[in-house]
Amino acid sequence: MACGSNQHARRLFDGIAREYDLVPDLLSFFQYRLWRRYLVSRLDVGPDDQVLDLCTGTAGVARQVAARYQSRVVGVDLSTAMLKRAQHNIARHGQKNRVSLAAGRAESLPFADDTFDGVCVTFLFRYVDDTESTLQEIIRVLKPGGRLVLLEFGVPHFWWARLPWYAYTRGFLPLAGGAISRGWWRVGAFLGPSISRLYQSQPESKFLDLWGKLGLPDATLKHLSLGGAVVMWGTKEG
Repeated sequence: MACGSNQHARRLFDGIAREYDLVPDLLSFFQYRLWRRYLVSRLDVGPDDQVLDLCTGTAGVARQVAARYQSRVVGVDLSTAMLKRAQHNIARHGQKNRVSLAAGRAESLPFADDTFDGVCVTFLFRYVDDTESTLQEIIRVLKPGGRLVLLEFGVPHFWWARLPWYAYTRGFLPLAGGAISRGWWRVGAFLGPSISRLYQSQPESKFLDLWGKLGLPDATLKHLSLGGAVVMWGTKEG
């Protein structure tokens, strides 16, 4: 059964699926594509390895993984509208033999233990109620020796970058989103405060410690775009 945070995420993303392949790039000044490319580069998989792409959205990361590594990717998302758009993208790019899709929740994945050689997670943890149990569930389906990679928004550390970041996320994003659609207005109004709440409740040092506690002792973190995005990766023990 979906929790309140899940339901909120589904409502948000169902409302923006149609424009999702273009708008995040525009609103991030084309940094979004660079973040995803770096995320995919941190994977350690090969041809025909099994990869889980969690929060797949319109399958942008899943398609990149399949193209770069010739791996077999399962994209999982809560939003049926996103999955419908993802299916269209996969068919349009001729990747049906490499990328499949499933509806699901990160808190309760429909896969056996030690199923995947690699796992990608994109912008998940602002939409779950229990960070530790959700991360534990993700690690459960990763094979020992497999790589988990994560992309999240960040809060810039330098004051001179943080001030314009606050102005952008609190002021410009809701206005720009509202000019596109009501759905994007909701996302724009939610985004900045939700990022701040996550990093107040789950500072980067605490999150790295949690990865180590749950079996990824080599967890590494990289700031991108002056801290506007964070990529983390680690390898499961065993």
